[in-house]
Amino acid sequence: MLLEHDELATAVGQALLARGARLAVAETTAGGLISARILSIAGASAWFDRGVVCYGGRSKQETTGVSMDLLREHGSVSPIAVAAMAEGLRAMAGVEYSVAESGIAGPLGGRRSPKPVGSVVVAVAGPAGTRTEEHVFPGTRVQVMEKIAAAALGLLLATIEGRDTTKLPSET
Repeated sequence: MLLEHDELATAVGQALLARGARLAVAETTAGGLISARILSIAGASAWFDRGVVCYGGRSKQETTGVSMDLLREHGSVSPIAVAAMAEGLRAMAGVEYSVAESGIAGPLGGRRSPKPVGSVVVAVAGPAGTRTEEHVFPGTRVQVMEKIAAAALGLLLATIEGRDTTKLPSET
């Protein structure tokens, strides 16, 4: 949900500014919601470098450098693939931090993936390495997208601050 005052995105911006760091974002299932939440913050240009929506395999390869072989072998909703997306985007953009996500928003069946609707992997790449989280979010397609954006910003903030993600506050 795009909020008039997005506290989580504001905290991310403050944490990045305090470290003189910049951010790039690669979104698939969130469809730009992570970037929209970031860009709702006045002054985001001081710390936000770029955001890309890369939905298909070819666009993921072109915008993040993830290999098609890796996507075929592990699937695009896998920790190894999403970590590679985050790491590739970070290197390509020349930023200190990057976030990537890939998931299944649903609700239609007949997909190739055996993973349930609502499955998502979020990765943050930064100076200390790459962290990934896997989630299965219930709800409508839009609710899943909103939860992905919140999870990505939460993992990013925890990573920047060096906090354990098992103790992250939840966002409603």
